[in-house]
Amino acid sequence: MYGYMGKILRVDLHSGRTKTENLNEEVLKKFVGGVGLAAKIIYDEVKPETSPFDPENKLVFMTGPLTGTLIPCTGRYVVCAKSPLTNAWGESHSSGFWARELKRAGFDGIIIEGKSEKPAYLVISDEEAIIENAGDLWGMDCFRTEETLKKRLGEDFKVACIGPAGERLVRFASILNDEGRVAGRCGLGAVMGSKLLKAIAVKGTKEIPVKDPERIRNILRRIYPQIMSFPTTQIFASYGTSGELLMLHYGYGDVPIKNFTMGKWKSIENISGENYNKVMVRGKRACWNCPISCWRYVKIEEGPFAGLELKRGPEYESLASLGSLLLNDRLDVIVKANHLCNYYGMDTISTGVCIAFAMECYEKGIITSQEADDLSLRWGDPEAVIRLIEAIGERRGLGNILAEGVKRASELIGKGSERFAMHVKGLEIPMHDPRAFKGMGLQYAVSNRGACHLQGLIHRIEQGERMPDLKIYERLNRFEVKDKGKVLATLQNWHEVLESLIICKFLGIAPGHIPGLYTLTTSIPVTLDHLLQAGERVYNLKRMFNVRCGISREDDVLPHRIMHEKLEEGESAGQIISREELNMMLDEYYAVRGWSKDGVPPVEKIE
Repeated sequence: MYGYMGKILRVDLHSGRTKTENLNEEVLKKFVGGVGLAAKIIYDEVKPETSPFDPENKLVFMTGPLTGTLIPCTGRYVVCAKSPLTNAWGESHSSGFWARELKRAGFDGIIIEGKSEKPAYLVISDEEAIIENAGDLWGMDCFRTEETLKKRLGEDFKVACIGPAGERLVRFASILNDEGRVAGRCGLGAVMGSKLLKAIAVKGTKEIPVKDPERIRNILRRIYPQIMSFPTTQIFASYGTSGELLMLHYGYGDVPIKNFTMGKWKSIENISGENYNKVMVRGKRACWNCPISCWRYVKIEEGPFAGLELKRGPEYESLASLGSLLLNDRLDVIVKANHLCNYYGMDTISTGVCIAFAMECYEKGIITSQEADDLSLRWGDPEAVIRLIEAIGERRGLGNILAEGVKRASELIGKGSERFAMHVKGLEIPMHDPRAFKGMGLQYAVSNRGACHLQGLIHRIEQGERMPDLKIYERLNRFEVKDKGKVLATLQNWHEVLESLIICKFLGIAPGHIPGLYTLTTSIPVTLDHLLQAGERVYNLKRMFNVRCGISREDDVLPHRIMHEKLEEGESAGQIISREELNMMLDEYYAVRGWSKDGVPPVEKIE
């Protein structure tokens, strides 16, 4: 077997037993690996009545057949489980070096089941796995946990861990690896915490088998100039993803401001990628085998947080969620807030959305300063931002309510606050205003994990990108609904392929090159159509899991604000996505997918 290591590690935390299982080659032909294989495992093994924090929920870490190979941007893993935010399909992705090390240790993935009787961590080294006592690690922040385990086990170990937020079951807790790479979305750090699993440390010395490395090198030499000349690749290489803020998004009215109520902001340039790189950035780093290097090493030189250094500073989503969304134009506060989120182990998108929600509640008189732990939750107030993050991470006072996620927090607070709780299916919406790109609105509504900007990236087509290999030849009008369902379904199928292989979406490589690279890696002959069929199968399997969990057309909806409130200024002023428009896009999308009018796939779609 090439590309794959051929083994999955199954860990029963309750019994303390581990066992190795061989990959099923017939399953791989249908689901490829990565998120596809994780979806198959969870669909088969997690019952719909299982609650996210039940021991019976499975936490699945998975690499793909391209992970850790000489193909660029393949240092990623996916982690999946039933999500505590949506009570349905949950997945999150991270990069760095941990994934490659897991494969070099002899495993394509890990299935975590059961719940430990006491805090534990898992050590994996060259096909051996040991469950250790994590009593002394429990309560540590993410950075200290990684540092402690590296000193204990060896600097060559790679560590994925949770922080205090995961231990306290903050519903949007994250999993950190490699000093600040984050699997942030869907609260899977809380699932890990519910199992009393603090960390997974991996080290390996095995070679990842590749069928024809020399021919792969020849292809990469030929297409490398195309990859590096791709427009977004150039932006990310120069500025990191922060470069998107002004260069790609603000000019469309896409950057959310003041909890999605404003289309323009006079202070936007203060948090732009250009200013961020000028004022804060002191260097850049890369994940495994990545020519782009979008990590940014940052240091605060002055002010109350002077001296704080981060090996991985905030990216676009964090600059917006902890900046413009809160009317916070201070880069030092954003960097400090980002650091605290990683310290506690919390998703920066969900954290920012919850803080924006609290500030709007305060502005509207729904909650008082006394109810907010004597904080004045004024928009842009640095103290309010920092102290609320600490309160959420420690589940204190108002922070304990916000730690439930914005959907549950709005239900607990009530008083009409549900109208500005920005989520889909319970997952806080990312930092792209769907009123700027109606295709993105459809993508948010139907994405299997809840509001997700990554599972399709249809806004790039609405900005003018073409993908002829996928038969996408024309720019989509961003304010129209026609053809959005058809194009989105194609893009989602393709992105399931990328997340099953696993390869970073920032790599500007044409889809037509991927089948050959996969075949030269694994020796398995495939065509682009074959891979797209596998991607469609994976997407439908996730939807079927969600249907079993009670998800239907009624849940494929957008926040009230997006459907009813127009922005008064900016490049998307006057726009909403009405119920009629959303229904038109859903009808087209369901028809293209071959689903029922209620959004249910037929069984043959997953066979």
